Amino acid sequence: MISSGEIGRKLIHLFNLSIPISYVYIIPYKNQMTITMIVFAILFVIIDLARMRSEFVKKIFNKLFNFMMREHEISGRFTGATWVLIISVPIIYFFPKEIAVLSLVYMSLGDIAAAIIGQSFGKTKIGKKTLEGSIGCLTICAAAAFIINNVPLLVSMSGAVMATIFEALPINIDDNVLIPIGAGTTMAVVSSFIL
Repeated sequence: MISSGEIGRKLIHLFNLSIPISYVYIIPYKNQMTITMIVFAILFVIIDLARMRSEFVKKIFNKLFNFMMREHEISGRFTGATWVLIISVPIIYFFPKEIAVLSLVYMSLGDIAAAIIGQSFGKTKIGKKTLEGSIGCLTICAAAAFIINNVPLLVSMSGAVMATIFEALPINIDDNVLIPIGAGTTMAVVSSFIL
């Protein structure tokens, strides 16, 4: 069963949707959105570095967030939230807007679905992940592709499939980095062949 800490993490992931939503509706220009994300990324890096180096900051941070942090974050690595902001910068800057938006939506929703379904119903292991979690990831990413409908279906579905594959990979790199890079790169390549 899914823990309350994991539910807290996934609620934060849901909040990550504010990035692509802001890019579409609030700060619709690539350069302005990139600068905004750089500012937030630097702020979160500073907070994380302060947490790692200052016992005072670490105590405050732990009181607020320790229940939802992963072991590697507690032991002194960047939090998932920091990685989300860091990776948003190149995703927004280098990819066409439509692909960047989908990549960031897949990162947020796909990871949530994989974790909740995998931890609640997962029985078939794929390394540390589950087949059921991967099916959940693919389902929610495919649904997002249909709902957002901002690129040809072949492009968005190729990204959904790659988001799922990158979410399940047994690589020691944060999913928040792997999913948007894998999905975005795949969609960019596929779109270059069909558009």
